[in-house]
Amino acid sequence: MVNAFWLDRDLQTAVEWLVDKHVTSSVFECSMVLTTAAQLNGVEGEDLYFTHRNHPLTQWAAESYDNWRRLRAYTEAAHGEWRYRWDHAPEDRHGCWATVETLDPETVRELAWPTEAATDPPQVTGEWTAPDYVDAYRYYYANEKRHLFQWSKDREEPPWIAEYTVAAEGTESDPSGDARGE
Repeated sequence: MVNAFWLDRDLQTAVEWLVDKHVTSSVFECSMVLTTAAQLNGVEGEDLYFTHRNHPLTQWAAESYDNWRRLRAYTEAAHGEWRYRWDHAPEDRHGCWATVETLDPETVRELAWPTEAATDPPQVTGEWTAPDYVDAYRYYYANEKRHLFQWSKDREEPPWIAEYTVAAEGTESDPSGDARGE
């Protein structure tokens, strides 16, 4: 599944909290979303990825330049985290990120974007919803992604995991917010 994990509004903090698997998948998947969104708005190029055109994240990124830039910043931060966690040299580029970097910034900025306003990212979190997208992603991570919990180097489990963990039905727990759409 394509996703960006908005675990914090500060993008550097968000990517530092990503489990190892999501560091790489964020670079890979979000790079493809960025090139697809740019193509949906008129960019042409044989070497650009085009996938998941109807996915909520792609539609969000294609909606406005500000949304696209925000996803690009998230992906760039994830790319930096990819370098850090696996000791890649500063000049090393993940192949998907290198493709995003081929997009001319001025060309992308000047596209006829459907809207001008930035909007909150979509909650691609299944049944884990909340009024705030960061809360939704934290619930989703704490409850649906536990099987992936592994952080390399000096990265550790985010401090909010226990707060967002919902006990299984039949046990005592009362999460705040609208987790699970409630």
